[in-house]
Amino acid sequence: MQEKQGILNLKEYVLHSHTYRCGHAVKDIEDYVCEAIKQGFKKYGVSDHVFLPGVHQPLIRGDYSCLEGYIEEFNRCKKLYGNQIEMYLGFECEFSFSFENYYKSLLKEKGFDYLICGQHMGFDKNCVDYGYITDDKEKKEAWLLRYRDDVVNAIKSGLFLYIAHPDLFFFKCYEITPTYKKVTKDIIDAAIKYDVPLEVNLNGLLRDKTNKYLDYPCDYFWNEASKANVKIVYGGDFHNPDNMFNEDLFRKTRDFIEKCCIKLTDIDQVLIAYKKRIKTI
Repeated sequence: MQEKQGILNLKEYVLHSHTYRCGHAVKDIEDYVCEAIKQGFKKYGVSDHVFLPGVHQPLIRGDYSCLEGYIEEFNRCKKLYGNQIEMYLGFECEFSFSFENYYKSLLKEKGFDYLICGQHMGFDKNCVDYGYITDDKEKKEAWLLRYRDDVVNAIKSGLFLYIAHPDLFFFKCYEITPTYKKVTKDIIDAAIKYDVPLEVNLNGLLRDKTNKYLDYPCDYFWNEASKANVKIVYGGDFHNPDNMFNEDLFRKTRDFIEKCCIKLTDIDQVLIAYKKRIKTI
């Protein structure tokens, strides 16, 4: 039963996908939405890496000047294909208190339907970015807790539909220490308390697993999440429409869902709850 439910749900929606604007993906919104229609999806949402005012990060995200063109292209595609598939405009964002007002303006003034949080890096009060991944054992524990704090603050903010790849911090994890376990528990507990789903990142399933360290999606994290009954969604994290649920991804996703006993949450319920939440922000 779990296998059937999981695989059927994978054809329900695409809410995590990118465009050429971020500098490390290919093609544009129309290419992805046409592929989604071709494969019979019910919902398509684009969520390119957020364009941040005053932040220049080529090959990570497009410049802020891309914003209006991104919105215009989405609206053009929605006019063309909106009668064939439900379409949503979104961004994948890193949380920082410095960007809260900007994110609120995207939702309230720019017509964005949702934001998801993908905490690839943090930003200090001067909007200078910092990373979380280090091979320095003395610094690793502190960086893990900093990642935890940023993700928990993202959850508390109420700004995000869900947290993308919340187990990103397991990248280059050689041993699951008590701190890894604590960060896992704290993120899951916050997600339950504030009713924010966590995303199994399917693109991560295609990453090279021949290395000697853990990576995401991480079995330990998702076993704990499954036992805790946190709300769980999936995110394709597609950077090329040609990779949208090929047979290899279907197989790996099915195996991972079964192995970790994951029960996917109904996406319509998630969207309805989010719409109510952002009205109060």
